[in-house]
Amino acid sequence: MSEHDFRSHTSGLQSWKLLVCLFALANFLEVAVVAHFVLFTPAFLHAIGFSKREVDAWTGPISSAAFLIGVWFVPLWGVFADRYGRKPLILRSNYIEVVAMALAAIADGVGLYVFARSLSGLALGNTGLMYASLTETTPRNRVALALGLVNASAPLGALAGGLVGGWVVTDFGVHTLFAVDAVVCLVTAVILTALYRETFTPRPTPPVPAMLATAIRAVIHSPVTATIFVVSFIVSAAFYGAFPYLPVRIAELVGERAAPAMIGYTQGLAGVTTLIGSALWGAIADRTGHRRLLTALMATMPVLWLPLYFAPDIRTLTIGWALLNAISPSIGSLMFTIISLSVPAETRGSILSMIYLPMNLAFIVGPFCASLIARSTNVRAVFLASAVLSLIALLVVMANHRRMGGGRAEAGRETGAGC
Repeated sequence: MSEHDFRSHTSGLQSWKLLVCLFALANFLEVAVVAHFVLFTPAFLHAIGFSKREVDAWTGPISSAAFLIGVWFVPLWGVFADRYGRKPLILRSNYIEVVAMALAAIADGVGLYVFARSLSGLALGNTGLMYASLTETTPRNRVALALGLVNASAPLGALAGGLVGGWVVTDFGVHTLFAVDAVVCLVTAVILTALYRETFTPRPTPPVPAMLATAIRAVIHSPVTATIFVVSFIVSAAFYGAFPYLPVRIAELVGERAAPAMIGYTQGLAGVTTLIGSALWGAIADRTGHRRLLTALMATMPVLWLPLYFAPDIRTLTIGWALLNAISPSIGSLMFTIISLSVPAETRGSILSMIYLPMNLAFIVGPFCASLIARSTNVRAVFLASAVLSLIALLVVMANHRRMGGGRAEAGRETGAGC
């Protein structure tokens, strides 16, 4: 089926503008809720009686556990979506998160909490499916806009989630926060169930293992996709290795009592700078091109991690985290946009369903390695390690510049679509 026929078939299913609104709302609420698992895991551990040393040791592995089980299913979700439709696979994520948050709300020990975090890993893979649906439903000259709007909802979710989460934990406790999160996830699931329409006609498909192998080959045989997957893993390992220890570092600077509110303010400010950065870099990419801007932004990352390592007080740490988040999320967005516009329609769904696979793998490796660094040295050293990883990612991009450049057809595709 040609690109034009594929779009003609999918564009009649639902208004692309309504789809953008639904997916942006779902992404906003999901980011606001799921971020609480990372931001307030130290608060939960303190609530059940863990010492400072135990919190340092457990924070990283618990963050890794959330992805250790679910990451292996990510390629399957795209294959199942091709066979059964994208809507049930997208809704799967929301209803799993309802159960995970409810279990966290009643957890009075680390065992049930780790199980809840692990269960949330089975919710992975929905964003890539949303991107695939938007890419196929939206007019070609509006694809980047649609993806950008959905992406922009994430920093808003981080802003709202951080501020509200810090307030709830301070005044009502971390268990109450998770209970509220469960309700929010349920509301999101109901809205999508009622309003997201997808007309899916079952068609003969190869066996699931064959479809999975085809999807993996599609990634490997695309030079742009394969390179970006490697870079995405390294960049994500830097970010998600440090992210779970941001609350720990904040608590070291301001004390346990003031930490929840300060965590909310810090993440809220980061949400604002992410939103500003997304708009700014998106506009610049229209003029400079996605690949050039990607390299330029990645060149700043090793430097931006250093203030977090040297920060002597909470003000320096907060400003440093805000500046980092003005750039880091846009790097991921640029990589996703490059892939979306570089792969053909026939393999787009399979590839985009796995677009978060490198990030999810990094969320296993990054926090676990960070926990080893925190235990053997100190929490601050985690941020220095992230600076080193960011430098390595930049070197990989520079070494594979031609490989990522693609052919003239890809360049024309990128130019025609904008950012």
